Amino acid sequence: MWTDQISVEELMNDVEPSLKTKFLAFHRKYPEVYRMFKKITLEAIKKGFKNYGAKGICERIRWETKGDVKEDGYKINNNYTAFYARLFENEHPQHKGFFRKRKVKQELI
Repeated sequence: MWTDQISVEELMNDVEPSLKTKFLAFHRKYPEVYRMFKKITLEAIKKGFKNYGAKGICERIRWETKGDVKEDGYKINNNYTAFYARLFENEHPQHKGFFRKRKVKQELI
């Protein structure tokens, strides 16, 4: 899935290569995860939340998929949470800042 602004790969330019490769493989193999991430995020926005945790969104996806999505023993690797938040905000710039994010290690160097 590609964003209107930039590609997923471009969004992750500064990410450690092995993590980027794993995330992109997961993202392509399980596009329904990002669809659910967007749906749940937009529901939270519609309910009036000004901010929300991307980890909370992923926890709900884990709950709702009941084990249907697995990778490396996890339904969704916690390392992917920040990438879904960045992808959402890139695709929906009107909601930039909805997720409070830390800088990834590469952004701190």
